[in-house]
Amino acid sequence: MNHGIKHYSIGQASLFVLVTLVTGTGIGLSVSLVASLFVAGLHLLTDHRHSMVMNLPILQFAGGSLVPMLWLIAAAFLLWGVRSLFGIVRWHGPADSIFGAHRLDNEIDVKAGIGSTIAAFIAMGGGASVGQYGPLVHFGATIGSHIRQVFSNKMIGTDVFIGCGVAAAIAAGFHAPIAGIVFAHEAVLRHFSFRALTPIAISSITSVWFATAIFGGDPLFTLDAAATDLLQMVPILLASGLLFGVIAMLFMLALFKSAAIAAKTGLPPLVLTLIAAVICGGVAIFVPEILGSGIAEINVIFGGGYALGFLFLLFVLKLLATSLCIGFGLFGGVFSPAAMIGAAAGGFISKFMAAVGFATVPHLLPIAGFAAVTAAVVGAPISVVLVVFELTQSYEFAVASMLA
Repeated sequence: MNHGIKHYSIGQASLFVLVTLVTGTGIGLSVSLVASLFVAGLHLLTDHRHSMVMNLPILQFAGGSLVPMLWLIAAAFLLWGVRSLFGIVRWHGPADSIFGAHRLDNEIDVKAGIGSTIAAFIAMGGGASVGQYGPLVHFGATIGSHIRQVFSNKMIGTDVFIGCGVAAAIAAGFHAPIAGIVFAHEAVLRHFSFRALTPIAISSITSVWFATAIFGGDPLFTLDAAATDLLQMVPILLASGLLFGVIAMLFMLALFKSAAIAAKTGLPPLVLTLIAAVICGGVAIFVPEILGSGIAEINVIFGGGYALGFLFLLFVLKLLATSLCIGFGLFGGVFSPAAMIGAAAGGFISKFMAAVGFATVPHLLPIAGFAAVTAAVVGAPISVVLVVFELTQSYEFAVASMLA
């Protein structure tokens, strides 16, 4: 009896190993290159935008600058051009990657995937309050699916190719290979198997190696602290987890509500994106911290920066700005904004408790909020805990994130 086990000859097994190595390595290198260039390009555009804010006093208004609004308006027009050029009715993202991995005819629309990635780069480069990891995840899935189509590989399923691309994108973006492997299984494939694990692991590790070797391996988040006395914080972390869950629900409801309002207006996409650009640009005159993915602001929060009242303002405005941008067509992801919303909420709770006399462990609640809100929004709690662990190299912070 073979008990349903499929047996391979030595030649077939050798070919399968070779195909697995080539698939994982090829997708890992391809996605890592694009993801690294994507992030590096955003850094250049962000630095140039900040330089214009400082060096163009003629555009100063009410104590702030009109430069961010002008950049967002320019991005709105460019997005209209991308939509027309690629014939895209709607932007494609991680949800399409998940759907593609579970369809019988699971080939992802390559044209829409590439166009959506370009659109996300334009929106983020213009300063929209959106994230970069969702678009990169879908781009990785698109590349994996396209490579599967080109080479007609029948030894490995398309869902595994998609998983390889997703893992490579997460690994390159966070420099977190274990999180990349788990995220591909947890959030996209929704199952674990040895057949899928090997090529996905190769893709993830190759992606991090290449990104680090070519572009450097600076950590995404900086945290110069250690968590101590974790035991006394367990009740607070468990209670705050419920609050972070409510915050995540509010964020998701705001995203859906914004999209519904945009649809009800019946306005063309260009007009909707211009509305979002003007509103976000107007708010950014007074609170420029709401723009972009929020990574720099998260590092400030982790360092104990921002006053109590400003943390609450930042949490509210970031939630509303991201919902407006995504709902009205300034396309991007939700991972980084959710992380900033959670970190700001955690920072607020921590400073509020300290103000009323409760002793808390510094940095712990911002880290917990960062993880808890993001995990709830993207639906990948194990992956987010691993991101925290790989970024902080702290067992205590990872446990705190898990509790919340």
